[in-house]
Amino acid sequence: MLGISAYLKDFSATYLKQAADAGIQAVFTSLHLPEETPQEFTTGLAQFRQSVHRYDLDIMVDVSRETFKKLGLAQGDFSELAAQGFHTLRLDAGFDEPQLIKQLQATFKVVLNASTIDENFLVRLQRTKVDFSQLIAAHNFYPKPETGLTPAYFQAKNHLFKAWGLQTLAFIPGDGLKRYPFYAGLPTLELQRGWNSYTAYLEMTQRYGVQQVYIGDSQLSPQSLAWIQRFNQEHVVTLPIADADLSQLPQQPLAIRAEESPQLIRVQTKRQPQAIKQTLARPKGTVTCENNLAKRYAGEVEIAKADLPFSPTSNYLGTIPAPYQAILPLLTGKQRVQFVAV
Repeated sequence: MLGISAYLKDFSATYLKQAADAGIQAVFTSLHLPEETPQEFTTGLAQFRQSVHRYDLDIMVDVSRETFKKLGLAQGDFSELAAQGFHTLRLDAGFDEPQLIKQLQATFKVVLNASTIDENFLVRLQRTKVDFSQLIAAHNFYPKPETGLTPAYFQAKNHLFKAWGLQTLAFIPGDGLKRYPFYAGLPTLELQRGWNSYTAYLEMTQRYGVQQVYIGDSQLSPQSLAWIQRFNQEHVVTLPIADADLSQLPQQPLAIRAEESPQLIRVQTKRQPQAIKQTLARPKGTVTCENNLAKRYAGEVEIAKADLPFSPTSNYLGTIPAPYQAILPLLTGKQRVQFVAV
């Protein structure tokens, strides 16, 4: 599932409409960002609520003592939070007592801060009879460069959550409008900082098995949104290809061959005679079509997963650009892909 984020300081009703039109159903916001002035908070919150209601989006909101203060509510007045349209709560420190979590589950979807969850805490939740099937562990995002999580730590936490039956949630950077104060992306994983949202989403879901992925930044690009939603709805991986000769490629989804090779992704296409054309070295990401020198393999489309030498049997068709090459290790047998010129 893909969710987005919207913040009061740079809120865009147009962006929410575009996301809703594309099938997005959930939006995250924080009501205690120190960079927002009181005027920005008041004006932005009114516009935000109006748009969220119009497009029937579910709001996930950070809940801390500052949240109640900014909304002018008594501390811990969760019934009023529900009355104001907040139905998914990401609980911060101070609101993580097991008995409170159990009580809140009767009214809200409850999301816990993944960084504060360990096995002892999960045992306490179990003793309190918290419903784990309705509990989500949400990783933080990290605005400051070099502070995001390592893959090893991230995977270890997720293995713990999976063992206890919790869903996982993580953030990926936006490739549209970056959010203040650093404008350096809001990823959970440090290695994804600077990535396009589409590639980061595929890695989060296909490599790490994260069930809920939110754009941390204020916007993602329309192109990434369209490609992500196509993957979610049709299970087709869009593969951008530059310098492309698309006349050699069928313009419909193609299946990856079931047999996995260490250096090549083999795409299922009709094998047929192919004249010898441009043959080059094959750095990682190169897309080729086998020519007549490949004999019965002529017509087979291949993608290089590693730097490969020149081959007289391989006609050059184009290259998967570097920002999208992290997709290649994620492609598995029988998965469908479609090449799109960029």
